[in-house]
Amino acid sequence: MNLTPAVILVALSVAFGLIPLFLTARFRKQVKVLGNILYPRPRGRVAVILPCKGIDPGFRDNLRAFFDQDYPSLELVFSVATADDPACPEIDAAIEENAGRVKAYRIVAGIENVRAQKITNLLRAVEFVGKSADILVFADSDLRPDSGFVRRLVAPLVYSQVGATTGYQWYAPPTPTLGSMLRSVWNAGALTFIADSRRNFCSGAATALRRGVFERAHIAQAWDRTLSDDLTLTLEVRALGMETMFVPSCVCVTHESSTLAQTVEYTNRQSVISRVYMPSLWWSAAIGHSIGCFFMLVGLTNLLMWCVHGGAASLLGSACLLMVPLQWVNALWLLGAVREMLPQLSDPLARLKWHYMFAASLAPFLSLTNTINSLFTNRITWRGIQYEMRSPWETVILPSVQPTAKEAPILLKK
Repeated sequence: MNLTPAVILVALSVAFGLIPLFLTARFRKQVKVLGNILYPRPRGRVAVILPCKGIDPGFRDNLRAFFDQDYPSLELVFSVATADDPACPEIDAAIEENAGRVKAYRIVAGIENVRAQKITNLLRAVEFVGKSADILVFADSDLRPDSGFVRRLVAPLVYSQVGATTGYQWYAPPTPTLGSMLRSVWNAGALTFIADSRRNFCSGAATALRRGVFERAHIAQAWDRTLSDDLTLTLEVRALGMETMFVPSCVCVTHESSTLAQTVEYTNRQSVISRVYMPSLWWSAAIGHSIGCFFMLVGLTNLLMWCVHGGAASLLGSACLLMVPLQWVNALWLLGAVREMLPQLSDPLARLKWHYMFAASLAPFLSLTNTINSLFTNRITWRGIQYEMRSPWETVILPSVQPTAKEAPILLKK
């Protein structure tokens, strides 16, 4: 009996299964190096811009975390699309509660049908800030950072070659449902790339750059008709020949559950955006997950054949399933790195390790589903609005679902 094909398949599956372990090892080494850099005390006036829509889980606590930043010269700008957004009363209450302690404003950005609403919120906020800030920090309102978040995020900007800094978002599920665990594991997959300054990208959850770089890179013009704030910013900063630096201590937590349907919608959306804005990154993920799923299916098929018919070749071929325990090891190793970056989550994450291992085995199939979906569409639904991405620099809100309210921006005087 010729066992050579089975031996080759098993060898290839094990070799492929070791690649994520290599990437995680590299990530842990890079995080250690980045974490040991000592920066001068950051200076400059900082504007933290938070686009808001609706009330995220734990929204009040998230707001409080931004008001509690220990950066000395800081202002907060909350930007909503319309004055009747449910987030407005919560924002106004937080601003009033912290009056005299932190400069904070809420502005109404209005609605434009030529770009993502989040970007309209960002652009109006940048316009409102004007020249009053030396550094712009863009953060998502579903984050709950610690008090040193802004100070650490802006610190690397003292170096002229650093065009932007970025943190990242870790989804911490309040309960370990399948949808929540899959979203957390899927989102964690990008962590092993974001520490590599040659291939990384800005995370829309937490990004900082100098106002001068924002203007030199023509970010406002690049955002004018686009959908992805973070990937567009990444491309424009790269075009200046500058690098994006990942700040490991600025990985922030989002305390939020997700159903399986919500997770599929989220991952599909991110995959379509990646294909449009960063096709090289999309192809890497598409090929990697396709190969991983192939080997796992080969192993499972051979195991079933061996159970039914026996045979040494089928038994040997089933060893392709060794990729699964390698995925478990990688999940635990990466989880260990995250526990070091987020010590406040160390115990909760340790309790969820079996859930993360199980979700790690399913995540490649979810990613393959995302890849297949993104091959056939350039449309996404985001916060109830459906967009069509005709190119990285042209986005259209579909008429059938575009917002009916037409509200002009309201920019307060500072």
